[in-house]
Amino acid sequence: MRTVIAVTNVKGGVGKTTSAVYLAGAAIRSGRGPTLVVDADPQASSAEWLEESPVAGVRLVEAPTARLVARAMEAGRERLAIVDSPPGDEKTVRAVLERADAVVIPTRVGGPEPSRVRATIEMVAPAVPRGIVICAARTGTRDLEDTIASWEDEGEAIWGVVPERVAIASGAGAPLSIVGLVHYENVLIRALDRPRRRPAGR
Repeated sequence: MRTVIAVTNVKGGVGKTTSAVYLAGAAIRSGRGPTLVVDADPQASSAEWLEESPVAGVRLVEAPTARLVARAMEAGRERLAIVDSPPGDEKTVRAVLERADAVVIPTRVGGPEPSRVRATIEMVAPAVPRGIVICAARTGTRDLEDTIASWEDEGEAIWGVVPERVAIASGAGAPLSIVGLVHYENVLIRALDRPRRRPAGR
């Protein structure tokens, strides 16, 4: 049975693509077998990245509409699928979330981020495990500590804090950094710990 991890946030520019690609790379590195990446964003950032710098064992499918993404998440033999969701396209995001077994919500520190994360959380079914990943984080700062404390006070799980140097080193044409892979392996473990079990036939 396939496990689907949705990487989503209704806001763009928060690290969704970096998270999706690194989660796939972490799955391969940790021996979880071939992995599917579904790029549901019309900007095709994950597709561009993986076409320029393929990761052995990762298969890419572009599916920038609700209809296409629903099909893509069910096709193929990989036991794990990572979906890079688009910002602002509620229909496609909902199609992804309806089929997700776990949801990774990338965000950053400061600005309008909390309201966008809350809007994303409202779209996730209560039975589906979800966790926040703080991307491009300046470790050791008071802002980061306050952000973590604030989400924990709201009862939200922090599945990872990815340091700024990972974001700086990332992007199409750059190899996946070991530091980034280690951080995302920890996120992957959390996401796979208790995925939502979907009814048979879905």
